[in-house]
Amino acid sequence: MKIDSLHIYPLKSAKGIAVQTTEVENIGFKYDRYFAILNSEKEVLTAREFPTLLKIKTQFKEDNLVLEYGGNRKSIDLNDFLNPIEVAIFKEPASGKEAPLSVNNWLSSILEIDCSLIKINTDNLRQTGHNAISFCDLYPIHLITQESVNALNKKLATAIEIDRFRANIIISGLKPFEENTIAKITVGQCEFVSVLKTERCTLITIDPKTGEKDKKQEPLRTLAKEFRTDKKVEMGIYLIPTKLGTIHATDPITVEMKMKE
Repeated sequence: MKIDSLHIYPLKSAKGIAVQTTEVENIGFKYDRYFAILNSEKEVLTAREFPTLLKIKTQFKEDNLVLEYGGNRKSIDLNDFLNPIEVAIFKEPASGKEAPLSVNNWLSSILEIDCSLIKINTDNLRQTGHNAISFCDLYPIHLITQESVNALNKKLATAIEIDRFRANIIISGLKPFEENTIAKITVGQCEFVSVLKTERCTLITIDPKTGEKDKKQEPLRTLAKEFRTDKKVEMGIYLIPTKLGTIHATDPITVEMKMKE
């Protein structure tokens, strides 16, 4: 069993970054879903409604977040997120700090709506149960296995890439969907517990390279037909970190499986 790759997604619903090493914080990987885009109603946007987001690239240069779209770049000093703002993510309250107007105008021209960029407010984080989180959907870290994606691809007319699932940790060496039975996973010096299987939605029907939705609703349709579990369409698992530190893509991993009932 080994790590295939580690990923962060600094801007919610935008293109991710493969990393060789990352810090594990209480709220997940450092910089993962630290940023989000709001509409004029102060609601967080996702690629479910705005697939163009998937084509916005992100990177960090010193103390700057750099966004790129269509060959054009916009650099934002991380210290320039100043104005506190209350927002809604999936109709739940959250808070952030807003970027300068020039950045918001640049993003508005791309998405063709009035919008603004925000950064998490570390002094007032969202909560899921007893856990603080960033602008992620539900829990801090998402894991998936290559074997599960391979099993799905065997049922599809056209194979898809694993990046459709926007996982933070991709591993190989288990049986297809065996990740569903993981109770605890250790990566190098860090430890995580599995809390929930990841329920899937229409986001995985969007090709992240083109931003186009599949007309046949694949791979969601096949996933629902062939691999439905507990009346839900699930693939991958959510993790919560229980021992923090730094992990590397070359770190050894061990797993503890749930006891069979």
